[in-house]
Amino acid sequence: QVRMLNLAAVTLVIVLSVSWLSIVFYPSAQDFMWSNPSWNGLRDFSSQFGAEMVTDLEEVKPWAEGSMLISIPYLPYRDEELKRIEDFVRGGGSLLLMDDYGYGNQVLHALGLQIEFIGDPLLDPYFSYRNQRLPLVADLTANIKEAGIQHLVLNRATALSISGPYETLARSSETSFIDGNGNASWDEMEPGGPFAVAAMAALGQGTVMVVSDPSILINSMVDQGGNGAFLRHLISLTGDNPRVALDTSHLAKALLDRSKDVLETARERMSIPYSQVLLVGAILVLTLMPVWQKGDKVEP
Repeated sequence: QVRMLNLAAVTLVIVLSVSWLSIVFYPSAQDFMWSNPSWNGLRDFSSQFGAEMVTDLEEVKPWAEGSMLISIPYLPYRDEELKRIEDFVRGGGSLLLMDDYGYGNQVLHALGLQIEFIGDPLLDPYFSYRNQRLPLVADLTANIKEAGIQHLVLNRATALSISGPYETLARSSETSFIDGNGNASWDEMEPGGPFAVAAMAALGQGTVMVVSDPSILINSMVDQGGNGAFLRHLISLTGDNPRVALDTSHLAKALLDRSKDVLETARERMSIPYSQVLLVGAILVLTLMPVWQKGDKVEP
């Protein structure tokens, strides 16, 4: 029986070790994942801007002023999550909401802003990079141009509909149009440009920045044109040395990505001294258990 327990313990240790190594070292392939080094991941952005990952919006409650929360809303929000976002912004935080075909309007409506993501593709057959699905945006505010940014390169973006007194940061060209029927060509009933693609609104003590293309964050786009400098400019508006966090709780994740989140949460919690003491104690108990059971078998 003691040998069986020892064998089971060794097997468990091997399985856990292999699983841990696979989770840590095997890269993600999902869109917008911080551990994904491929074209559609956010590893470059995370390293360039020192962004931390937020796996639950509950984590944004202790900090607001001088910090930015970046949200890519590809999954719907619960009412309590929307309330946390509103409290975060009104308390002095900056929200960078980046969407194209997700649930960004749910957030904007909850915040009471008169801005909407149109939700249909923005195409530009003339002023574009490689093809019309990669529009170039050169109509920027003076402050953005003063930061040395000449143009942005969008990737399968949409546009913004703005009816409130908000600042428009960037517009597409006059040759752009909204492809409402998806046939990749302009029809008479489809609206033509220019269209707002980035805007900013004050809310309480904080700020909401809205961008109609989250793809400027991904590895293959963050260094195109002035995308990286534009993101750096938006983050700088939050203040000196701002805390930057990316909400990953509203992105579609594979099992590997969820496992990475669990492991990262566990790592953060294990940095607490009391957790370290409990871990050492648990390891000692598991290690000495076979010895204790063997001692119970010894008769005087």
